[in-house]
Amino acid sequence: MALYGGRPARDLTLTDAIMTGFRMAIQPNFVIPILVIGAVVNVIVYAAFVPLLVGLVIDTDSSTDVIGGAMVTGIVGALVAGLIGGVLLNLYGQVWAAMASVGTAPTIQEAFARVAQRWVAILGAGIIVAAVGLGFFIVGGVLVAALGGVGFILFLVAIVASIYVGARLSLSGWLAVDGAAAMDAVRASWEITASKVLMIIGWGIAAGIVFGIVGAVIGAILGIIPVIGTALATAIGSAFGYGSGVTIYRKVTADPAPAAAPAAAPVA
Repeated sequence: MALYGGRPARDLTLTDAIMTGFRMAIQPNFVIPILVIGAVVNVIVYAAFVPLLVGLVIDTDSSTDVIGGAMVTGIVGALVAGLIGGVLLNLYGQVWAAMASVGTAPTIQEAFARVAQRWVAILGAGIIVAAVGLGFFIVGGVLVAALGGVGFILFLVAIVASIYVGARLSLSGWLAVDGAAAMDAVRASWEITASKVLMIIGWGIAAGIVFGIVGAVIGAILGIIPVIGTALATAIGSAFGYGSGVTIYRKVTADPAPAAAPAAAPVA
C-alpha cells in the first residue's frame, strides 16, 4: 500500500492516521488538483466581488437597484463556484486517498477516471448522511422552541445522538468509493462500526486537534499570498483530513467481525 508501506491495515494506529495526513500533503498527484480547484474557486470569488466593491467605493452615482442586483449576482456566483469546487474537492480527495491506501498512488488521470465511475454513489451517500445529521438538529431546535428548558436538555441529547450516528455512518463515503451503492454504503457503515464508535470518535478528535493546530499555523502563513496561498492551505488541510479518514476506514474494515455464537447442538 502506497500510504502505509505494505503494512496490514489491521495493524494501523492513531499515529498512522496522523502521519498519513502529513504524508499525503507532499503527494503531488493529490495536492495539485486540489490546489487548482481551490485557486479557480478563489479567482471566481475575486472576480465576482472585487469589481462590486470597487464600484461601491468609486462610483457614487450607481442606483440602489443596480448595486443590489450586482451584489446578488456576485453572491450567487460565489456560492455556486464554492459548491461545485467543494464537491469536486471531496470527490477527488476521497477517491485518491482510497486508491492510494490499497495500492500504488494513482495518477491524476486514474483518480479522475474513478471519480467519473463513482461520483453518483459518493454524492448519494453524502447526501443521505447529511440529511440524517440535519434531521437531529431540526428536531432539537423544534424541541427547544416548544419546550424551553426541557427542550434544551433534549437538544443536548440530540447532539450526542447525532455524534453517535455520525460515527456509525462516517464510513459511507469511503464504502461508496470502493464500489457500494449509496444506500448499501450507508447500511454497511452502520453495520461495521457497531463496536468501533469510541475508536472512530477518539481518533477523529485526536487527529483533529493535531491538524487544527498545524493547519492554523500554515493557514496564517499562506493566507498572505493572494489566491494561491489560500488554495494551497486548503489542499494541505484536505490531505490531513482525507489521510486520517482513510486510515480509520481501512483499520475498521480490516478488523475481523465478531464471531457468531455457535449454533446449539440438535437434540437427539
